Amino acid sequence: MMMRQFLSGLIAVLGFASAALANNGTMDEMTAAISRGDYKDITSVLVLKDGKIVYERYFGQGGPQYLNNTRSATKSITSMAVGAAIEQGGFSSVDDKVMPFFRVYDPIKHLNDTKKDIRLKDLLTMSSALDCNDNDQTTPGYEDKMHQEQDWTRFVLDLPTMPGWSRDASGLGPFRYCTAGSFLAGQAIEMAVGQSLDDFIDAALFTPLGITRYEWYRSPMGEEQAGGGLELTSRDLMKFGQLALQNGVWNGRRLLPEGWITESTTAHRKVSDVQSYGYHWWIGDFFSATTGLVHKGYYMAGNGGSKVAAFEDMDMVVVITAERYNTPDMHQQSNDLLQGYILPAFELGAVH
Repeated sequence: MMMRQFLSGLIAVLGFASAALANNGTMDEMTAAISRGDYKDITSVLVLKDGKIVYERYFGQGGPQYLNNTRSATKSITSMAVGAAIEQGGFSSVDDKVMPFFRVYDPIKHLNDTKKDIRLKDLLTMSSALDCNDNDQTTPGYEDKMHQEQDWTRFVLDLPTMPGWSRDASGLGPFRYCTAGSFLAGQAIEMAVGQSLDDFIDAALFTPLGITRYEWYRSPMGEEQAGGGLELTSRDLMKFGQLALQNGVWNGRRLLPEGWITESTTAHRKVSDVQSYGYHWWIGDFFSATTGLVHKGYYMAGNGGSKVAAFEDMDMVVVITAERYNTPDMHQQSNDLLQGYILPAFELGAVH
């Protein structure tokens, strides 16, 4: 009882409505399975349903104050930051060309017409002309090559363009996962708003959301890595999922442009038969193991298996943090928890 009262108090401090914590067989089974090691390196699982935290458990070294390395889940926050910069007038739209923001870096190498035409939307949808693919170590823009440099902005700006790159009927190029492009989107925000990325995001997103504890991953020169590595608590990660469900409005204040979340979570690029990509958000279907019902979700995802998934049809946000880095099953573990336990526990009014 004391633990339940303690958690309820913490929930109230967070600004989320308090609710009875979920206690049914399905979630109890999941807790037991994680605790005995059936699922590896899970550090937390939280569920927010109808604006109320109904499940919150920590495992291993995880805890309410533990700063989780979000890895590439950071990219979805960068997407929101682009939206906030549009809302505040730093950008006019996602069709803004990127290179003009970096004239201070002239001369830029390989600056052909294709490179000059790179737009924010290209970076956000992983379809820019930059010759960069994190699934191909031979590409010039491979992420680890950037991390070996002192000046990451100069590294990305000087990348060549992809041979044969062109836009299709939708106006976008082929999907190629490129963290360097996400980093450049963050630096473009700096140039557009005239302040450092961390200061802008703190004022535009973190402060309104009540987020005070975080750590950025930075280049040797101190540039914020907008493409990964931002450290946040599990509860603060949950706030970004809730902000998305609330269409960019928090406590009555609009932080993101009207329609930004809808556009961000629209499938702009098809990645596989089961996954699509929006503006730094993944989109896919999740299947309940017990009912077989399909729930469309959009989600933040990072190396290790961390996931922040939002389900509009259930008014639900799920946070799973995990540190199973660079393993083949890291994302499947999170999907199994969602599909095998969490969706069955909360769909069809199973828990209120």
